[in-house]
Amino acid sequence: MHPPLEPNLYKMAFPTDISVIYESIIASVFALWFLLTIFCQFRYTKFSAYIRHTIDVFGLIPLWTFFAPNPGKSDYHLLYRDKIDEETNGEWEEMDITEERSFWSWCWNPDKRDKKILADVIQSLIASIPQYKTDKGYDLLMFSMPYLIVLHAVSHCQCKTGKAQRQFMLAETSGYLRETAPSVILLSVFHQI
Repeated sequence: MHPPLEPNLYKMAFPTDISVIYESIIASVFALWFLLTIFCQFRYTKFSAYIRHTIDVFGLIPLWTFFAPNPGKSDYHLLYRDKIDEETNGEWEEMDITEERSFWSWCWNPDKRDKKILADVIQSLIASIPQYKTDKGYDLLMFSMPYLIVLHAVSHCQCKTGKAQRQFMLAETSGYLRETAPSVILLSVFHQI
C-alpha cells in the first residue's frame, strides 16, 4: 500500500484545476475562429457563403480584401493658379492631398482627417464627371457637392498675387516612377475667391 499523497503533490499529479478547462475552451474557440477566418477568405465558395450568412450572425469573421476588388493604379494631383491680369495667369502650384509619414504620425497626426476627406472628395468628383456631361460641356458639374468642396479647399490656399480669381486642375499620374506624363482630368473655370 502506497502512502497517501500530500495535497500539493496530488494537485500536481492530477491537474483538475478549472482554469485548465477554461483555457482549453478559449484556445479551442480562437482556433476555430482562426480556421473559419481562413476558409472565409475565399469569397465565392458555398462554404464561405454558408458561414457568412448562417453562422456568423454578429459579423465576427473578417474578410480581408487587400488591393481588391479594384486596386488603385494611379495618383491624383490637385493644382491651382491665380489670374494675375486679363492676359497673364500665375504658375500652377500643387496642393498636398497626401502627406509624408513621420515617426510620430501613428500617435499625433492632426491633419490626417483633412487630407483623407479631400482625397475621398477628389475620388468622388472624378467618379461623378461622366454623370454631368452634356452637349454644352460640364456646366452643371460646378454645382455638385464634390466640386464645391474642392473649390472651397483650393480657395483657402494663400493667394500670392493678391488677386481674387483662382482656377484648379485635377491631374492623374500612373506608376511609381511616373513614367508617363500627367493627364488632365478636370480643368475648372476661374472662380472669384
